[in-house]
Amino acid sequence: MPEHHRILSSFTPFHGQVPAYFTGDFVGAKISHEFVAGYKEPQAEPLHLDAGFPSFDEEYFEWIALLEAVAAADGCFTMIELGAGFGRWVVRGGLAARQRGLPFKLAAVEAVPAVYAWLRRHFVNNGIPPEEHMLLHGAATEKAGEVRFNIAGPRGSEWDQRDLNGWYGQHMTPEHDLAARGEPDGTYHGLPVTRHTTGWRSIGVPGVSLSGILRELGAVDLIDMDIEGEELPIVTVNIEALDRQVKRLHIGTHSKEIEAGLREVLGAHGWQCTADYSLFSKVQTPFGEISFENGAQTWINPRDVGAAGPAGRLRRWFQR
Repeated sequence: MPEHHRILSSFTPFHGQVPAYFTGDFVGAKISHEFVAGYKEPQAEPLHLDAGFPSFDEEYFEWIALLEAVAAADGCFTMIELGAGFGRWVVRGGLAARQRGLPFKLAAVEAVPAVYAWLRRHFVNNGIPPEEHMLLHGAATEKAGEVRFNIAGPRGSEWDQRDLNGWYGQHMTPEHDLAARGEPDGTYHGLPVTRHTTGWRSIGVPGVSLSGILRELGAVDLIDMDIEGEELPIVTVNIEALDRQVKRLHIGTHSKEIEAGLREVLGAHGWQCTADYSLFSKVQTPFGEISFENGAQTWINPRDVGAAGPAGRLRRWFQR
């Protein structure tokens, strides 16, 4: 069995009670069974959990990036999660910071309305008041403004989404669907649905620009993004702001071309890559052989990133 990364031993694995119909993890995040696929026989009674270290899988490098960012934080831990889902990583970041006695500021962006509601509940379930952080319903985009966001594929296909905790592949509507006229197709959580000529269905959601979030937060210890193919344009458009304000990136990648583009852009700006594993690969890593479905890249900014931005502006955002 490979040895765990040294950063894990500087945090204490969770030991304690987990409520019925919840599971727990390394830093003590309590996760509702409702949010996660695979619970055929959910635990109907409270459970004492001795969590132990995370498993050696594709998310192991995300744990390393998160915990190293918390350990390196100076005075306050600040994190952004784009494509947050129910907020697994941003809540883990807050709980890890709490374990270190650090105050924390969290920002999370999620486009699917039902999952955004889960995001807020996940904060509450873990004792983190949502109103004190920046939780935004929308899709991470290059600039603000309403965008189309695919929520389901053609009926009868494997992407004909029925069960929200069975698939997290929702994504921005591609240009070829936007170019052709679609048809109304009912509603989804109160929002009108358009069925495109390919059979994919979309809703209109707010576009949330990373630049706007960064203007409010100032220095950021970690951005964790899993945005289904939008990662390269988001990084490219915001590279100068990332250089100035962000200490670390962990990026889930969704094509070989995106992976190469990120290496080019971030490498040209002097960012240091500490993990780079391609999607759909099985790789021998320092922690044994690991299979990757999405790719994973972690980058560290070598610059001296300044102090956090004006706190007075944060309250206005947190109340949105």
